[in-house]
Amino acid sequence: MNPEHGPNPNGVRADPQLVFGISVLVALAISWPGLAGAMRGSADIMTVGVRFLIAVAVVWSALFCVASLIAGFATTSARETDMPGPVGLAEVPGFARSTTANPPLTPPVLELDPAQAAAAAQIAAATETAAG
Repeated sequence: MNPEHGPNPNGVRADPQLVFGISVLVALAISWPGLAGAMRGSADIMTVGVRFLIAVAVVWSALFCVASLIAGFATTSARETDMPGPVGLAEVPGFARSTTANPPLTPPVLELDPAQAAAAAQIAAATETAAG
């Protein structure tokens, strides 16, 4: 298949040999008790062999699906770089852009009511006496 055509134009895809190798190792680990029993003669070799092949098929299918999803997301993220950026504030309706390049930043003025000012003064006085 031509890598420029089809569902995956960047040519990124799951490596089938790697996925199959990993699935055989995982199926071997899953089937090890049965395989050990067959080597000792306590289990039927045909039953253990069929179970091992079924384990390989199931694990390979699952791993290939996961690897294909990962490859698909890698391809999607590569294509998303061609997309335009987020909408700027100038395009938001009702937003007025400032005419100056860098307006000066001024801190907000906090005004306390008289009760809060008196409490703040008491706390400051207590802090000074405790520190001094």
